[in-house]
Amino acid sequence: MKYNIVITAGGTSERIDNVRKITNGGTGKLGSIIAEKLMERAGDKVEKIFYICSENAVIPFPERSEGDAPDLIENADRAGDSVDIIEITGTDDLKEKVETVLTENDIHFFIHSMAVSDYSVDYVTTAEALANSVREGQSFYDHIRSFSGGITDDKISSYEDDLIIKLKRTPKIISIIKDISPETFLVGFKLLDGVSEEVLIDTALKLKEKNCCDLVVANDLSHIREGEHRAFIIRSEGQMTAAAGKKDIAEKLIDEMLQG
Repeated sequence: MKYNIVITAGGTSERIDNVRKITNGGTGKLGSIIAEKLMERAGDKVEKIFYICSENAVIPFPERSEGDAPDLIENADRAGDSVDIIEITGTDDLKEKVETVLTENDIHFFIHSMAVSDYSVDYVTTAEALANSVREGQSFYDHIRSFSGGITDDKISSYEDDLIIKLKRTPKIISIIKDISPETFLVGFKLLDGVSEEVLIDTALKLKEKNCCDLVVANDLSHIREGEHRAFIIRSEGQMTAAAGKKDIAEKLIDEMLQG
């Protein structure tokens, strides 16, 4: 049997107006390495990798030049048409693409490494507009409810003072994956910042249980900032593998996936 695999990578961007965005940090580097290592180590077992990423994310097997290493060229040639790059922008776009891929294909593995925004912009107002509404007898919540939602298609003036941006929660993409495709092997990712190892692992286990993940990769942003990307690949309580560096994380993750 050949595998169909989804990898999400990079970070989503949510529009404020037609030029400004709120962007989640996420380079896509780890996702690209996972895709490349999959083709290197199990390419003969891969039917298709659907690589869903943000516009500026690192992609696997970038356009090659004369100076590229022979192994990169060989792996890229092996990948051929096996890797589909699917670009997305915001969380709603990501949700649509994920639903389409899952419903139109038999997906065996889903590696959800993308940094997805928890919030998107509902609407933008100003302190002056809010104050005027209150003076006219509206409460703060009435003012909020007076907006129908959505964001402007125009550029907000650079001369506006005291902008107020109301955010709304985005859909949790990881929560829909097993609902659509219960048999898919799901790898979730949990990123915290400056917490203890105990808290990191406990939080990752809760994510795993809530979303029926088969594996969770838990990492701490403070370690990544220090230049050493350390992570725990968690199968269940008491069953985990430590990894250090993106290549090591990718290789050990693939080992866990293929043996699972």
